[in-house]
Order: sequence, then C-alpha cells, then structure tokens
Amino acid sequence: MAFKRSWLPLFIAALVVVMLALAWLPMGDLTPEQRSNKPFLHVSYQVQGDVNVQHLEDVAFDVQQRIEQRHEWRLVDQPEPRAWELTVTVNSAQLLVLAGNLQAPSSGELNQSVQRFKVQGPTDSYAALPEQFVKILIQLVENGHNAQSNL
Repeated sequence: MAFKRSWLPLFIAALVVVMLALAWLPMGDLTPEQRSNKPFLHVSYQVQGDVNVQHLEDVAFDVQQRIEQRHEWRLVDQPEPRAWELTVTVNSAQLLVLAGNLQAPSSGELNQSVQRFKVQGPTDSYAALPEQFVKILIQLVENGHNAQSNL
C-alpha cells in the first residue's frame, strides 16, 4: 500500500503537465496567421543586364542567402494572399542597383500597399549593398506587419 501511495503524487503531477501541454498546443482549426506571429514572405528574383551577368547573379544569390537566413519572417514558396510579396531586381548599368518592390498581403480591400525601395552604389561595392538592402527590407516588413496587427 505504501508503494502505491508514493507513486500517486507523481502520477497526478504528470497528468497535470500533460493536460497543460495539450491545452497549450494549437488546435487544427487555426489559420496559419493565427499559429504564428511572424509575417509570411514570398520572394522572386530578377537579374537585368547583359554585361557581367554572372556578377549580377552572384549579388542576387547573396541577397537570397541573407533573406533566407533571417528569422523575422517565414518564407513561402508560392505567392499567397497572406504573404508579403517581394520582387528583387538586380541591375547594373553604370551603378549596381538593387531594387525592391514590396507588396503587402491582400486583406480583402481594393487598395494594395506597394512600397518601392532601392540601394545603389559603385559596382565594386557589391559586398555592402545586399546587407543594406536586407536591413531596409526588415524595417519595411516589421513596420507594415505591426501596422496591420494594430488594426
């Protein structure tokens, strides 16, 4: 009898922990936006220019790697109504230009919020431009996501 009593408090504690864990887990009827507070982001890349295309593709790859390594958002493979859509254009005429076209998620309203931004510099500054581009992108997505969350 003493053996059964010593296990009873442990059994009750384990039961309470399991019930709390089950209560904490999200239910299946939640939308992906409700399961995560991070914004979703879909990114597409364009390289424009006929001179030194490999160099421009390397810059686009650097931007892609920097975006994928960030934890501020969840990347999606296909455009979705709940996802921010970013089009990155890498161009080089006289200057190296990284242009971004960021479209806010559609919320059922007719007006779409589109923000355009670009970072440009001499062609030898290819290492610094992707970092600046991603910093601007982080600020725009965070500010827009916070504004949408507060509505």
